[in-house]
Amino acid sequence: MDFNISIVGLIVGTLINMGLGALWYSNVLFSKSWMKEANITEDDIKNPDKMGVVYALTALTALLTSFVLGMLILNLGIDTILEGLFFALVLWVGTNIPPIIKNWGFENRTLKLGMINHGYDLIVYMLVTIVYVLL
Repeated sequence: MDFNISIVGLIVGTLINMGLGALWYSNVLFSKSWMKEANITEDDIKNPDKMGVVYALTALTALLTSFVLGMLILNLGIDTILEGLFFALVLWVGTNIPPIIKNWGFENRTLKLGMINHGYDLIVYMLVTIVYVLL
């Protein structure tokens, strides 16, 4: 297994993930729907004691996602945008649809919340995959 992924891809992929998250969960896109479906308030997400840790862990998981995508793309020999987008879709279906269904069935979460949260993952997978394919 080759671990020699592009450092530029790793950094750009991490920044795309964080930037898209800031946009996705903002008033521009899904903030109101997400908060309603998740049953949380503005006060819940503005807790200064918790948010620093949450943002640090989010940045770490964005880095990890970018690294794993880079490794998979490199080792599977994905080298066109179309192959990359198909790969991202298949990866997303296999790793995100099961939690959406489990969270809906066992935790009483709405399918809408699942699609907001995991739809973000699909877009991240696609964008980061494109970055690695183009490098």
